[in-house]
Amino acid sequence: MALIHLAQWPAPIEARKLRILEAALDAGVPYPHGCGTGECGSCKTQLLSGEVKMDAYSPDALSDEERDQNIILACRARVVSDIQVRWLSVAPTSLPMVKIQTKVDYVGQAAHDVIVLRLSPSDGQKFVFHAGQFAKLRFAKLPVRSYSMASQPSDTDLEFHVRVLPGGVVSEHVATQLKTGDAVEVRGPFGDAYWDEPEAARQGPLLLLAGGTGMAPIISVLDAALQSGMPAEQIHVYHGVRALRDLYTNDHLARRVQAHGIQYTPVFSEQQVDNSRQGLVHEAVGKDFSSLHNARIYAAGPPPMVDAVKSLATMRGAPSNQVRADAFYAAEPEKKGMWERVTGWGGLTGWGAP
Repeated sequence: MALIHLAQWPAPIEARKLRILEAALDAGVPYPHGCGTGECGSCKTQLLSGEVKMDAYSPDALSDEERDQNIILACRARVVSDIQVRWLSVAPTSLPMVKIQTKVDYVGQAAHDVIVLRLSPSDGQKFVFHAGQFAKLRFAKLPVRSYSMASQPSDTDLEFHVRVLPGGVVSEHVATQLKTGDAVEVRGPFGDAYWDEPEAARQGPLLLLAGGTGMAPIISVLDAALQSGMPAEQIHVYHGVRALRDLYTNDHLARRVQAHGIQYTPVFSEQQVDNSRQGLVHEAVGKDFSSLHNARIYAAGPPPMVDAVKSLATMRGAPSNQVRADAFYAAEPEKKGMWERVTGWGGLTGWGAP
């Protein structure tokens, strides 16, 4: 059986019939990744020796020049022989992964197409995460889906915001079938777009930018920033939506405005709303900030919105290490789904440590 020798991990990993990322996560490796579908490039990996076969991926995630340098995507690479690899991400290693059992404490409609879900860990289990990270959830025997935590690491329950998609096998189950007391498996945490700002980095503005249900991790980061002492007058929250009915966190943010004095700006792309900003989130930010050199920027939502924010940040002088982004990519079709083949869902109670 082919082995994966990972420079950042002490023991070889059995590849079995899995892709590199699948096998690594199954072995409890905190492998940097994002979409898992070859779209974002977060799992770029240097192939040091051996042979892999690459499944289809977006050219935006990996260029031909990078392929010529033996750079691959771990989420797309199938092992042909024993290989040696190292991931290229320089983000700090996140918390250890765990898999816990939870029960539904609350499931309710927050907007016409958004469900708020709160899960309570079972039997004293703990799910440790950073504000802004995401987890992989499994309901019954349905395919695994990724959702960001909107809650704080110190909260008893885990809160998620689920967008209901027409024909979405998982989201429609959550909206129509899930009920209080149902069991849900939670695995993670994942993602490096999380709050860990040092005191010295809190001198400039903090821009928290969301599109749609990207507000889930943004709310988590917002509340963590306020709790850590970030001056409220430096915090600017932008929420990009199509219409008024999409502002499902409006009351939550209004309370933060009243209690702390943060700046909150809804931006409407379709509906004309009196005395409100029209257009796209990055356009609104561009009009409000001529320079982003000293800004700390968190962005979450659809990939085009996140890409536009990154481009604006670069043009307005923000160093790349001051921009943290979480693009919400569509799930891969079930017949190609990677997480269904990962045996870590089959009965493990934890991932190595703790």
